[in-house]
Amino acid sequence: MSVARAQSKLVVSRRPLHKTPVAVANACFIGTLLTDVTYWQSAEMMWADFSAWLLFAGLVVGVLAVLLALVDLFTGRLSGAARSAWPSLLGNLIVLVISFFNALVHSRDAWTSVVPTGLTLSVAAVIVLLLLCLLEWSFGRNRVEVVE
Repeated sequence: MSVARAQSKLVVSRRPLHKTPVAVANACFIGTLLTDVTYWQSAEMMWADFSAWLLFAGLVVGVLAVLLALVDLFTGRLSGAARSAWPSLLGNLIVLVISFFNALVHSRDAWTSVVPTGLTLSVAAVIVLLLLCLLEWSFGRNRVEVVE
């Protein structure tokens, strides 16, 4: 086995486990906002159903992502970034709490399942996600490391 191949296996084994589930959960929460806005404009019940399903999927995958983030944090996969991982973890927990209450609101019937409370909670969750993106960008955690 060559040295480059051994180093590449080592780099892959140290990749954080939580990144993919976080991206899927975030996509679900952003999709919830989009379907809520569409329901608000059209009053077509299908869009409220889509929102409810996206919230459910986002919550399930988001809880998995938080658990994997804790595993990453305590097993040393985030060795150099452990200090800057806590705000991200807490921000993702805030998004999950907002989305949980949003799912409770979306469980109601008809117009009140989305407008105005559900739509407001969807906007709040996406704003927190945007703030998390800015926070991670400011920490410079999105740099690509080249292993030679």
